[in-house]
Amino acid sequence: MTTKNVIILGVAAVVLGGAAYLTSSGTKVRTPSLNGKSVVKAFNIADVARVELGDKLVLVAGEQGWTVETLYGYPADVVKIRENVLKLAELKVGQVARGRKIDSPVKLALKDAKGKELAQLEIGEQHFAKPRGGMPMYGGAYPDGRYVKYADQTVLVKDALDAFDGDWKKWVNTCICQLPSDGAVEVKFVSGKEAVELKRDGKDWTMSGLGVKEELDTSKVHAVDSALSYLDMVNVADPKLTEAELGFATGAVYSVAFKDGKKYVAKLGNTTDEGRYLKLEASFTPVGTNAVENAAIESAVKAFNSMSGKWTYVIQSYAADSMAKTRKDFVKAKEEPKPASGKADAAAGK
Repeated sequence: MTTKNVIILGVAAVVLGGAAYLTSSGTKVRTPSLNGKSVVKAFNIADVARVELGDKLVLVAGEQGWTVETLYGYPADVVKIRENVLKLAELKVGQVARGRKIDSPVKLALKDAKGKELAQLEIGEQHFAKPRGGMPMYGGAYPDGRYVKYADQTVLVKDALDAFDGDWKKWVNTCICQLPSDGAVEVKFVSGKEAVELKRDGKDWTMSGLGVKEELDTSKVHAVDSALSYLDMVNVADPKLTEAELGFATGAVYSVAFKDGKKYVAKLGNTTDEGRYLKLEASFTPVGTNAVENAAIESAVKAFNSMSGKWTYVIQSYAADSMAKTRKDFVKAKEEPKPASGKADAAAGK
């Protein structure tokens, strides 16, 4: 046997001996790291037509676009859907959370139009990190990742996946009305048999029906035309609720008219645990002869009614209060003019 063969056999013996030692001592050879692996199997984003987050949230693409099936079919924001589905497609393993178990994972499923599952993921709780240096954010820890299941293990991903908590507000546009306050020429508040009508005269508001000893409290009219300038909803009312349950017949009515002929009416109904029921409607009465402008305004009003005007909402109580003003909120006793100093001295017997 040559010297070269002896060396080769010696090296082989060392390798085999080392392997035997690892086996006999119970030591396992470390498997390749999962870090950087795609958490969700590859899928075509264009094929996604249904997003299911357990029974908490279901989003569906149909003839009318994307809607929230678990919110009476309310329209979803397609931009938010694309953004969040893209997050899933790009989701990578940050690290393996050894020894951690997700007790009650929520299954997220992406399906095509025929109901075939394209991808799925089991989601756990968020991971919170404490801010480093400076002022603490939000009073303490903030979410910087999320635990999910991958290959029978719990792993941590670097995205907190906020939209996948089951809150429908993160998938829709919650702003139901956004009107510019400039251009308003008339505001009306109706509550029961009482009506308060304010009109803009130049830059100032005026009020009709004042008594000889009454005057408009101008400090209270600075925001009468902005109740619908940015209005958020907190919920969508169940379409099965009756008119009596909604309470619009006895509720307050707020309306604002604009110089271009548009008019918006907000009807307030009964109160709920979350706020108060609201119904919106827009109309248009041409004030000019420009056919192109009138057609554009009419189209905008029609679009408003087909969306915001189609639903009954719940808005926050403070927002409803700004539309439920009464006469006493605007009228004050007229201040008598002060006499000239000479007349005042004569009246005092000086």
